[in-house]
Amino acid sequence: MRHVQLTVATAALGPRDLPLRHGTLQVVERDAGPLDWELVLHTIEFEPVANAVHPLTIVAITGADDDGRLITSDVEGEALLVRGVEHSIVFRGHSDLRGFDRHLLA
Repeated sequence: MRHVQLTVATAALGPRDLPLRHGTLQVVERDAGPLDWELVLHTIEFEPVANAVHPLTIVAITGADDDGRLITSDVEGEALLVRGVEHSIVFRGHSDLRGFDRHLLA
C-alpha cells in the first residue's frame, strides 16, 4: 500500500469556490488498483452542502522548488459528502482523481 497526504491550497464545489481555512487530500493506492481518496476541508464560514455526489476541483501543494516557491497540482473528481459538521466537510472519492500524479505516492 502506498499513500500521500497533501495540503489543499484551494477547492471548488462545482463552480463555487469554498472559503478554506485549511484542508487535506489523502490518497491511497492498494495493490496497484484504483486510488482511494478523501478530502477533509475546514472552511472559514459555514458552507451548506447537500448529501450527494459532487464535482470537486482541488489545487494541492505537492512540494517546493529550489527557490522555496510552492509547487501545486490541479486534480478533479466526483466525491460523496460523508459528513459536514459546522465548518468541517468530509468527502470520499467516488470517481478517479483526474490529474493526480502517482509518483507522489510513497
